[in-house]
Amino acid sequence: MVLDSETMQDTGSAIKTEPRHCSNKLHRLRQTLKLTHGKGKNFKKLPEVPTENLKDGHLLLDLFEAERAWAYAQELVLEATKTKKTSDRRHALSRFRKALQWAKELSDRSSTLHSSSPQRISHVAHTEITTYYLMLRGRFERIKDEFEAALGNLAVSRSLLDALTNSATSSRDQALYAVFIDEVNPEIRYCAHQMGRAKAYDIDAIAAELAPKDGPTLVPGYVGILEAVKSERAASSSAGGTLEPFIWEGEPVPVRSPELVDALLKVQHAVKQLESGGKKKPVVSDDSGHAKASRVRIAAFDGVLSTLSDAEAVARRLAEAQKAASGAAGTRDAHFIHAFVSYQLLAHRIQRDLLLADALIHPQASPVKLPSATSSKSPEGTLDPRVYPAVIKNLDTVLQSLEQMRSLSITDESPEVSTAIDARLSFTKARRCRYISLAHASIKNYAQSVALNSRAEIHLREGTSSGGLDPSIPAPAEVAFFYPLDNAVDVQSLSKDLEADALKMKKDWFAFNGGAVTTEGESGGASKKHKKPLFFDIAFNYVESPLDRINERAGKAVAERVEKPTAAPKAKVDKEDEEDEKEDSEEEGRRSPVVAKASTGGGITGFLGGWWGRR
Repeated sequence: MVLDSETMQDTGSAIKTEPRHCSNKLHRLRQTLKLTHGKGKNFKKLPEVPTENLKDGHLLLDLFEAERAWAYAQELVLEATKTKKTSDRRHALSRFRKALQWAKELSDRSSTLHSSSPQRISHVAHTEITTYYLMLRGRFERIKDEFEAALGNLAVSRSLLDALTNSATSSRDQALYAVFIDEVNPEIRYCAHQMGRAKAYDIDAIAAELAPKDGPTLVPGYVGILEAVKSERAASSSAGGTLEPFIWEGEPVPVRSPELVDALLKVQHAVKQLESGGKKKPVVSDDSGHAKASRVRIAAFDGVLSTLSDAEAVARRLAEAQKAASGAAGTRDAHFIHAFVSYQLLAHRIQRDLLLADALIHPQASPVKLPSATSSKSPEGTLDPRVYPAVIKNLDTVLQSLEQMRSLSITDESPEVSTAIDARLSFTKARRCRYISLAHASIKNYAQSVALNSRAEIHLREGTSSGGLDPSIPAPAEVAFFYPLDNAVDVQSLSKDLEADALKMKKDWFAFNGGAVTTEGESGGASKKHKKPLFFDIAFNYVESPLDRINERAGKAVAERVEKPTAAPKAKVDKEDEEDEKEDSEEEGRRSPVVAKASTGGGITGFLGGWWGRR
């Protein structure tokens, strides 16, 4: 069954590619066992292999021969369904008989090896081969419309699969048997429906009813095989690990692919290392211990993300393969598990990015704690402004992961999870705008800083109004494990920080240039100049500046001040009075022009010249 499952995984359950894949396997096996049919056009019939010379390769040869014939028969059945030709159907039935013939030979050889002394094949392997033969036989009877015989074979094979599943000691074996159970269940339901059974949907009841009656007839030593499987599995140790169940909204997540179980076992091992703080905790006594512990924890996160990426690739390939195969069993489970693994990948990525942001904001904080939203409370005086771009970059990746998580199907189907993710989106946007605002304030861009602070308050109000940040509503466990957020503390803390930042920025802006949006010389391309606010000029008109006296007392050189003479204030003259004076002077000039001009002379000559009319 392991080889059959791997064959379906390698070919993607595609009927057209599986015969070619089996042919390549058969060619290599015949060359290895030296069982070729000769060279050239002459066909050489192979001799019968003695029982004492049987090897595992001979059993594999029969298995791949049966698989190739069955896959080709399936292809012919599809063609017969389209063309409606009886010749194609007869050809398909002949290939089914050929596949059943190879499966019968495989079962006989397995029985021979199982009953030999000493026993050369285990009880579990013999049970798996018997189950495979009964499955092919039941399918062949179903195609011939012999529903009663098909139902008996399929019910017995289902009971054997249940026994193998219950006695499995590893999660991989359980997933392997679950794959074949998913293939048998629809065929049992179809045969029961065709026979007119009232409860054709109750597959477990049908198998429990028919297996004890038809089992001893179809399988020699049926009861002994079931007991031998239980005892053998109980005595043997588990070859693989046991996968702990994944829970989503209180229900276990079905994992029915052996390949995916192997990938998730690696994820489980990496998560345990992460929870324990890495393989080895550094023992240090100086300040560098925080950095070393942080590197160990980041390395553990890298291991988890690497294994989750591999698991996501496996789940995506399985979902695409089952989507391409029409009517494949477990299609919904394949897509659900792919969305679930993608959710886990994004969740641990968000957790890693929050841890990095927290380490940047609080470099002396303990890195062992999970990242929390309380890291938004950072004293601006102790935080280097050069750290702001790195914090903003980490918050950008958190936003990107949250948006991808919000678009997953399992998130849309859960109102509580989607509401909690929307609230964390708004909260993260508010934190990001706050740190961008602080970065602008550090380079004196106060207008942009105040605008970004207002935008952060808007995002915080959006998260609060949506109900996701309501303190009375706890966050679901699917979200709280990677983004812990105390609605009663963290939201109020961020709101108070935004208010304090806004007040400080406005004060600094007013002290810088009086609250002007642009400074002198900025529009012309020149360098920015510091401009005193308006109240400084107004104050110094009435109060002497104390800076010179302070510098003089401090022993610094003080430049001599030159007092400018103040001009006498001009008397205010009304406009009407000026016009009257101007008219009077013009009229006086018209009446005595000679006297006005003669007044420019001097002495007696001037007087006499004025009398005689001389200049």
